[in-house]
Amino acid sequence: MKFTNVIEPAEHVKSISEYYFSVKLQEVARMNAEGKDVISLGVGSPDLPPSESVVDELCKSASNDNIHGYQPYTGIPELKQAYVNWYN
Repeated sequence: MKFTNVIEPAEHVKSISEYYFSVKLQEVARMNAEGKDVISLGVGSPDLPPSESVVDELCKSASNDNIHGYQPYTGIPELKQAYVNWYN
């Protein structure tokens, strides 16, 4: 039996674009090939552990009962004001 119908993907699937970082990696590869010095600020695997003071502060913050919850649904006032200041 031979099928002549081809399964078409759903419309919403057709609208999905290429993964952002896939595009960026291609762009970086092109720039490197052109001899440009590109500094990667992307995802990495650090070869140095965080300082002890950073780990201590993270542990201290994680044990604070006041930070385990959702942010206010109206937003954080200081952050909202920072956005206003930046856009002005």
